[in-house]
Amino acid sequence: MGLQEYFAQLSRGVDLVAECSGLSVPDLEKMGASAQDAAELISLHTIYFGTTPYTAKQRLAVNSARRNRHTLSTLRQIESFARRVQGRLAAWNLRVELCATSSEHVTAVARRRLREMRVPRTYCERALLRQHPNGLATLTVTGNGLDMADAFRTIDHKRPGTSFIARMLGKAGAAPAARTRVTTMAVLQLEDYGKLVRREGGDVMIRTTSGAVITGAQLVERACANEGLITVISRAQGPVDLYRFDRFASVKQRTMLAAEHPTCAWPGCSIPAERGQFHHLTSWSHGGETNVANLVTLCSYHNGVNEDDPNAPPRRGRLTRDGGTVVWQPPHAH
Repeated sequence: MGLQEYFAQLSRGVDLVAECSGLSVPDLEKMGASAQDAAELISLHTIYFGTTPYTAKQRLAVNSARRNRHTLSTLRQIESFARRVQGRLAAWNLRVELCATSSEHVTAVARRRLREMRVPRTYCERALLRQHPNGLATLTVTGNGLDMADAFRTIDHKRPGTSFIARMLGKAGAAPAARTRVTTMAVLQLEDYGKLVRREGGDVMIRTTSGAVITGAQLVERACANEGLITVISRAQGPVDLYRFDRFASVKQRTMLAAEHPTCAWPGCSIPAERGQFHHLTSWSHGGETNVANLVTLCSYHNGVNEDDPNAPPRRGRLTRDGGTVVWQPPHAH
């Protein structure tokens, strides 16, 4: 047999399997087949031509394999994937699809289908210990994700075993456990609110859909009122700016502050609190917290002239809280 005839026979994969009808492994070995090839041919014949409750699928697979001229090698490949499937019906469904797939795409299609059929692994708390011949051992512990992250951070990765045991046994010098801080992150899509105009004074200026130009902080204040982090993202330019969420007073805090100062707290100003802003006495940029003790009602003008930076030259003075009362501190008192 010449090479051309040999390759032509190979493309008759499913027909070669059909010719094994009535033969056994010893019969094929007598014809010159190796024990491995003979066993494989008989196995393929049982699958594609043997008795099965899925005769319609079997017939469809045979016709598709013949139409696509799948070789014996491709049929072996298909069966290697079908064997990984739980359940005979699911295996036949995969086999039918792969027989109907061109040879060069069989692997890609099979892997995609197997990923889709894979049952997600479920985890539960447990501990496993494996001893190794050299005297070392591996301890695998599954537990609460945050607790595991905290424990992992205490390990000295240059000497993980020693440092972990020292921490577990409470030995002197062991690194103290540090709790993981969880922070909420909210994302505002900039184009849903307006258009980025420019950067100014450490913030961004945004032209809203109403035509008004506001700062990024004002946009966040109007859109959100809780705790965490907010990132303003542009579809065209990517992340624009990041804001700490709890910079802005909650509704409850605003009500309490308006009760303390129904008008702007700057001496002599009578602008109502409902038209004002809520000012950090110790500025947010200098670590001031968003709590009622550090907040006060100011109109937009006095909020702007109040000297937030204690290191800046005095000009107009600033508000501070003295003994529970908000007072104006003149420039010479800095």
